[in-house]
Amino acid sequence: MTDPWTSTFPVDEVRTQPRAYRHQDVEILVALVDGEPRAVDGLCLHRQASLAGGVCQDGVITCPSHWWRYDLRDGALQGSPGVHLRVYPTRVVDGIIEVQLPPATPARSLREILLAHARGEDVDA
Repeated sequence: MTDPWTSTFPVDEVRTQPRAYRHQDVEILVALVDGEPRAVDGLCLHRQASLAGGVCQDGVITCPSHWWRYDLRDGALQGSPGVHLRVYPTRVVDGIIEVQLPPATPARSLREILLAHARGEDVDA
């Protein structure tokens, strides 16, 4: 079994500004909020714009594309109760922020894709 923890950035590299970390086809935003490491999905729920480079103040990141605001502590979209970015567990090991990411989804074989297409399923190769 593989270790579910992935090393991202040294704590000092995210102390003043969150950074985007790419894991397979997922963008994660890694930050330090109130001295604690945080990690959330790195794409805005509005139009999937990257949150990297957005203004971060008091633990809230503002999407640089459309101004949606998210609390990095719990991923909550400001002003929209119940709407959240996915939040990932974090820890610091030897000064490096580690994020617990889900295991990779295995790619479907061509046979599986063709069978799904024949059944009329949405095929997302």
